[in-house]
Amino acid sequence: MIYADDHRLKLTAAKNWLKNLIILAILLIPVNSLSEEKKQKDCQYCNKYERMEDWPISERPKEFIYEEINYPEGMFKSKIDRKTSKNRKAYAGKKVYERFVKKKTGLNKNQHLMIRDMAYFEALYNETLNDPRAKVESVEGLKKGREAMRMSLKISPKASSSEAILKFWATGKMLTKAHKQNKKNKKKKQKEALDPEIAERAAVLANLKKQIALAKVNAQRAATIKAQDKIKEVKE
Repeated sequence: MIYADDHRLKLTAAKNWLKNLIILAILLIPVNSLSEEKKQKDCQYCNKYERMEDWPISERPKEFIYEEINYPEGMFKSKIDRKTSKNRKAYAGKKVYERFVKKKTGLNKNQHLMIRDMAYFEALYNETLNDPRAKVESVEGLKKGREAMRMSLKISPKASSSEAILKFWATGKMLTKAHKQNKKNKKKKQKEALDPEIAERAAVLANLKKQIALAKVNAQRAATIKAQDKIKEVKE
């Protein structure tokens, strides 16, 4: 009798577990369908091609075709980093991760570095196009990020990768130079403010400039008065 009761309890528990599993599956079907539908909307070409090697170059839009680029000097520091497309992709990916993921909280503070490293994002995208095993879905995601970054310098989405890289790199270098100069000037001003002797000299110099300006005004007045006296003498 006890054995029969135990068997009945186990059978009931199994039925309940199976019923719950079926209910869970029914509930998940609409969610999965919505996710799949959303994926279809967000991903244009990855619905047809899984990897870049599956996507014939002849069928790709221009922006999805790899470009041979003569990267700016100093962008890839070592020969190993720039030797192959795979190496360039790895190095660019590392720079992008460091700037836009690890150090993302300092983007506003270091805008000069952010603009410069947008060139690496362009390089990452371009070299990924040359990777036959790269997922088309990932490439499309990178493209969206690339277009968002280009908006910062009003670079056209249709512009070539080489053009965008040159603009990002050159602008970044220019801003870095300006940033260093501003930092240098700021330190100089702080030093002058902290050094009593320099501050005293600055005050003396400012006072001297005022005296020179006043002397010029007085000299002009004296010359005018003298000229007027001469005019009177001539008239008399």
